[in-house]
Amino acid sequence: MFENHVIRHLSAYHHGEIPPDEAVRIEAHLRTCERCRSANEQVQLGARLASALSVSKAPADMWIGVNRAHPVSSRRRWRVVLASTAVAAALLFVIFIRSHAPAGSSWEVTGVPGMPRLRPGEMLQTGSTSEAQIKIANIGQLTIDRNTRIRLLVTEPDQHRIALDRGRVEATTWAPPRLFIVETPSATAVDLGCKYALEVEDDGSSLLHVTLGLVALERGSRETIVPAGAFCRTRAGTGPGTPFFEDSSTRLQSALEQVDSLAEGPERTRQLQVVLGESRVRDALSLWHLLPRLDMQSRGLIYDRLAQLLPAPPDVTRDGIIALDPKMLDAWKKIVSQLWQ
Repeated sequence: MFENHVIRHLSAYHHGEIPPDEAVRIEAHLRTCERCRSANEQVQLGARLASALSVSKAPADMWIGVNRAHPVSSRRRWRVVLASTAVAAALLFVIFIRSHAPAGSSWEVTGVPGMPRLRPGEMLQTGSTSEAQIKIANIGQLTIDRNTRIRLLVTEPDQHRIALDRGRVEATTWAPPRLFIVETPSATAVDLGCKYALEVEDDGSSLLHVTLGLVALERGSRETIVPAGAFCRTRAGTGPGTPFFEDSSTRLQSALEQVDSLAEGPERTRQLQVVLGESRVRDALSLWHLLPRLDMQSRGLIYDRLAQLLPAPPDVTRDGIIALDPKMLDAWKKIVSQLWQ
């Protein structure tokens, strides 16, 4: 079906239109090919953005009037469809070119007197009654809340990076993944194509809320994937905590915060039992992230509950997950991650 790259098959793959055996081959190829993996991320981004659009049905009588005023033959109708498709393709091409155009060396700022632009190395700080709007080069928009301080670190065609020292920002981007990055005292937020709010407290801790797409919170070797509709806290010195969906129970959220902050011992085990008891299928997001972060006994408890919610693949065993076998973790992650894609 394909020889080298699989880019032209990614749309069908994403929509489940590929035969199972070919889908397996595509998955294997994506694990080893950076070019196709990057293209697949853009396809996923487009699908997430499209899913956020609302569709309004035109009144039936409108089409009757249109057809009477402009009768179209079957052959001409196909020409119109093809022409419309070509226009849409051209528009997508323009959007793609614009998103990859040189970003320039500064960002446009509104709402801050005397600062029309923000340049690398400069700081922007809002007061108790002021807010600001910033264009993230040509890839997005940044809203700076009151009492917030940011610094522009880098703005290049392949990376746009700021530091959020304190306060709150809202970011909306329409660029390929990993192009916009926000550094905080406790973690780095890597935009995977989305819309989110990020708030940093005076002690360096932060709270992330994603409303569209995905954000990766990273610190050292620890990574947390936060999907739309989920929150995640970070703490100075420890990095990203465990993500949780906004509609999860308050008991789960409270217990999860304790699990993230407590050292190994009876109290943490007790709080973990609360998390497990309150978990729904959707909360597999939280359980999955806990697996590599807790002790072996806790991993066994998590495996048992996770297997009840989302049965493990045939080749995944309890002992393998407890031992954090990479292949088994990866195989199960493909199932669990469907909850946040």
